[in-house]
Amino acid sequence: MDEKSYPYSPGHQNNETSIEAAELIKAGADTIRAKVYDVIVNKGNFGATSDEVAELLALSPFTVRPRVTELYKQGKIERKDKRQNASKRSAYVYVISKAHINDMLTKKGV
Repeated sequence: MDEKSYPYSPGHQNNETSIEAAELIKAGADTIRAKVYDVIVNKGNFGATSDEVAELLALSPFTVRPRVTELYKQGKIERKDKRQNASKRSAYVYVISKAHINDMLTKKGV
């Protein structure tokens, strides 16, 4: 796992300005990703949509959605279901991934 590339760091196009922008937001993205993960873990089996996480963290959905996608692509969360968001559109509900739970327990020797 390369911690410097997507989905472990913000994605970018292969040009100087895009790479620079991704580097500038990396520290903030790491912090927000951790907060997003904590919200989804705390929501348990009920889970949360990206927009629900954004509302709980008082952040823009445009800030939260990429972090949710990164966590999903890392295998830390999984899609459980769909439900309607505030805009009346169907949105994925995310919960902590069973594989991620198993990995954490294995690392702890449980």
